Amino acid sequence: MFKKSLAFLLGTCMVCSLAGCGSSSGGQKDGGSDAAKKTESSSGKRTVTFYSWSENAEEEFDRAVIAEFEKENPDVDVVENFMAGNGYLSKINTMAAADSMPDVFKLPEGNVMEWGKKGALLDLQPLYDKAGIKPEETMLKSTIFRSGDSIWGGGCNVATIALYYNKDLLKEAGIEFPTTDAENPWSWAEFVENAKKLTKDGNGKHPGEDGFDSENVSVYGTMMPTDWVLFTPLLYTNGAGIASEDGTKLNINSEKGLEVIQSIADLSLVEKCAPSVAMAKGAFADKSTMLMNGQVAMIIDGSWALSNYHNDGYDVGVAQIPAFSQAANMSWTGGICMSPKAAENEDAFNFYRYYTDFNNAIKVAEANKVGLGGLPHTLDVFDGGENEEHWKASFTNIDESQNCEAFKNILNQPGTRVGENITLKNFPVIVDNNITPLLDKVWLGEQSASEALGSLDVSSELQGTWN
Repeated sequence: MFKKSLAFLLGTCMVCSLAGCGSSSGGQKDGGSDAAKKTESSSGKRTVTFYSWSENAEEEFDRAVIAEFEKENPDVDVVENFMAGNGYLSKINTMAAADSMPDVFKLPEGNVMEWGKKGALLDLQPLYDKAGIKPEETMLKSTIFRSGDSIWGGGCNVATIALYYNKDLLKEAGIEFPTTDAENPWSWAEFVENAKKLTKDGNGKHPGEDGFDSENVSVYGTMMPTDWVLFTPLLYTNGAGIASEDGTKLNINSEKGLEVIQSIADLSLVEKCAPSVAMAKGAFADKSTMLMNGQVAMIIDGSWALSNYHNDGYDVGVAQIPAFSQAANMSWTGGICMSPKAAENEDAFNFYRYYTDFNNAIKVAEANKVGLGGLPHTLDVFDGGENEEHWKASFTNIDESQNCEAFKNILNQPGTRVGENITLKNFPVIVDNNITPLLDKVWLGEQSASEALGSLDVSSELQGTWN
């Protein structure tokens, strides 16, 4: 679900505005038509309309959550509409322009702050105040879409970045597993040193040894984290980022930013412990499979990958990403928002709160024997007791207690912050249009990080942050 949300951010949100992408039916389902809404209203029950981009297993999970909410609230019908693909954001755009927004709806993370600032979303702070709830005491701060004194939405199923490792390969190389303590990760230098120990050619030689054949590598220690969602948190570990804290100055081409980018490229170009970009897009494209097959020992990837390993019955290890100078990371989530017209609809706010309470997701997962696609964002799941045990028990193929502990520590580590994909205005234009094409030259070794980014000027594109 998180990859989909990121795809929305990098695709549709660049061409859609509140005033108007063209409408798209996109495959409406239960409750999508006006007739269906009238039928539900005439049943004598109070209604809450809900729109989501969910499909397949995610849609079935949403339906199960809705069914549980209706069971606990028998006087309320949630009239749901599921619409997969790019047509979803287009439809929500059209509804916003027509002042006919659903009561509760999902919104890609890159749109929430902008839409809130433009008045298309309900400020939830007054509703939280009325209910006597301080969201910062119930949810991870990175999953609260707050700007100033306003809250434009909450999250569900948070995502973050982690270091995954093949336990057998580390044992074979005599490398102690990295700790689950997110405050004390491997340094970048330790990560590189271990990646070289884990890399070996067809004759069992490692990078730096006489006779090492970089053209005949049987196991790579790692892969280059070249996607912005993977290297951005590494920038944070060096006190850098895509842009400055106020979003008015490019920061990736600072001395500390360039150090991170060049170090990533050097994993392949200099250290010879990672496949080239061409190999990564070809034979090593499925990095999860490569890790499970023992062709790669360690990768930096999103938290969503854990479900892939778990579903395949693979006992992978998880740890905080390596740090250049300080422990840091980022987390984010798609937004759950409300329409301004639903300000007086208490049932809508109750459903919003129910949907954004991860304990309810755990309950539905247990009842339906399905795995959870994301990580908890509700703080009392991390209680070290019953709630946390229910979360860990939702993984039924393999005991993921240790990995849950690792992710718990990552999400609650003080250096974990909300990603710039949410806070930085004009993010897709700055990253996709300006930075990514130049980084391709760095990854290929055609230019150094300094040569490619040193003179980059995007001052005309930088518009500050949504905070």
